[in-house]
Amino acid sequence: MTVRILALVTDAYGMRGGIARYNRDLFEALAGNGVEIFVLPRHGNAQGLTLPAGISQFPAVLDRLRFCLVSLRVAWRCRPVDVVFCGHVFMAPFARLVARLTGARYWLQAHGTEVWTDRSEMVRRAIEAADMVSTVSRATRRLLLDWVDLAPCRVRVLPNTVDDRFTPGPPSEAMRNRLQLGPGPVLLTVGRLSSAERYKGHEQVFAALPTLRRQFPDLVHVVAGDGDDRARLEQRAAELAGDRRAVRFLGYVPDDELPDLYRLADLFVMPSSDEGFGIVYLEAAACGLRVIGGAGGGSGDAIPDGRVGVVVDPDDRDALVAAVLHLVGQGRVDPAAIEPYRRPHFAAAAARLLARLLAQPRRMRGAA
Repeated sequence: MTVRILALVTDAYGMRGGIARYNRDLFEALAGNGVEIFVLPRHGNAQGLTLPAGISQFPAVLDRLRFCLVSLRVAWRCRPVDVVFCGHVFMAPFARLVARLTGARYWLQAHGTEVWTDRSEMVRRAIEAADMVSTVSRATRRLLLDWVDLAPCRVRVLPNTVDDRFTPGPPSEAMRNRLQLGPGPVLLTVGRLSSAERYKGHEQVFAALPTLRRQFPDLVHVVAGDGDDRARLEQRAAELAGDRRAVRFLGYVPDDELPDLYRLADLFVMPSSDEGFGIVYLEAAACGLRVIGGAGGGSGDAIPDGRVGVVVDPDDRDALVAAVLHLVGQGRVDPAAIEPYRRPHFAAAAARLLARLLAQPRRMRGAA
């Protein structure tokens, strides 16, 4: 028997970013062995890409009303649809309608900040109508259950997985020479420089640099990523760090260069206060880096114990400085600490969630 999943998502193939990556990882874990997934994104172009067997992606539809109408048309073309998967909370009303009209089971995915920012009554009702909700972290699950009326058994945690490309290895001397970073130590932060994501903690690291450089005069903070907040952050780095040479902005770093960038650094530092999970913590740790995250959000799930790193109060500069000074000399991460986040474990957990959902009876068409 073939299981058909209609995935209504913000983005997947043809887009960068943590949510797009999570969606791709999930779909590739589920597709095949009798499971077909039809992806309808708001953003992204999969034209020219070779998608994994069992996965098809339709052209993106940005306009909200048109997206809803196209969702219904795609559901009709792909019928019978067994599961409607909704990849973002703000799209839940659309997904609920499509599931209701097709009689499909309704699976909603929650990541993080959208749970504590988009709290409209319509969205709340659409969440409560879900047959199953999966979240990337325990923190997101807890906040969701504090807001909506859902039985806890219907909300499951499925944390991010880390790609097999991210493994320990020797630093790339070619990259070190190209970037001209000096003897270091090198602190690394990877993430979008977005005005909507100022919670990631770049400025807290900049402010700690004068103290850190008194002990390590050649220490440099490498910032990888781009976005509409870059110019402001560059100005803040000049104001807070005390020395323009203390911070290096690399801009966008291609995915195939990220493992070498992680291996080149001495410590990953991103004291984020509102991270839904933080896949970059896992990537860094999988490459051997110890990491510093911020208390708040789901960072604690990505930094499960002292083998990986520590979580600090993002607003406590002394704690951040102390954490850097402590971890920078602790050596590399034990690979066993990251093993539970590798793809085989993620795929098995995702398959269990789908089986649990399919064990529920189909809805009657039109039922709430």
